[in-house]
Amino acid sequence: MKGIAYPKMYALVSGGKDSLSTAQVLHEAGKLEACVALETGISTPDWKEFVTKVCADRGWPLEFYATDYSFEQFVLKYGFPGPSKHSWAMRYLKGRAIRAFRRARPYGILASGVRHDESVTRAGSVRPVGQWEGAPILAPIFDWTTEETWAYFRDRGFERAPAYSTLQISGDCLCGAYAREDEPEAVKYWYPAIWQRFEALKDAIKDKHPTRCDWGCGWKQKAKPKGKDEAMVCVECTPRDLFEEVPA
Repeated sequence: MKGIAYPKMYALVSGGKDSLSTAQVLHEAGKLEACVALETGISTPDWKEFVTKVCADRGWPLEFYATDYSFEQFVLKYGFPGPSKHSWAMRYLKGRAIRAFRRARPYGILASGVRHDESVTRAGSVRPVGQWEGAPILAPIFDWTTEETWAYFRDRGFERAPAYSTLQISGDCLCGAYAREDEPEAVKYWYPAIWQRFEALKDAIKDKHPTRCDWGCGWKQKAKPKGKDEAMVCVECTPRDLFEEVPA
């Protein structure tokens, strides 16, 4: 936290190295109010159990906040999201969950694991202080390098969410806006029940949204940078290659 006097905060946790390292930094500094996980309604089946176990093992209070708008409702209305519709999916899925947090914790400050060094693509779309859906958000490890983060993560004995071994993401949100060309096959293989949801939606919208009826079709579109505040909440959604970030 490098000399900055942060207030107590609620750490956004997804199960990745960045969010869990952020929670640990706050904990060690006596600044962790609780952990907060956002339920998008389209996570991998092992995600919630993993986050619950990690926080329980560390003795961290954990609060879940869920959207009141289902992924099915969103897709039926707009089709499957690609880069150009990612911000829309964010507002409906994570944005509404943040609003639920704000209702429960009107003066709560969120902590994000976003980092400037995370990727060249994200470097211009992240910042250490922001606000989204009325919630102030700070980034305690904003200036950490990837190497520093990995070293800290391993030193504290963490493991990442199970979905990192299958999709290279935490699994908290499978909106698919920035899915890569090979990702649909990975989801189909590892999470057949989720894939069946996508196939049912495809059948339901193929006439209404013929160009947006396939989950994970966003790789065909030109990548669109995210807004700076939006990027602080949705850390993992970014143009990427499957298995690009494999620890040494």
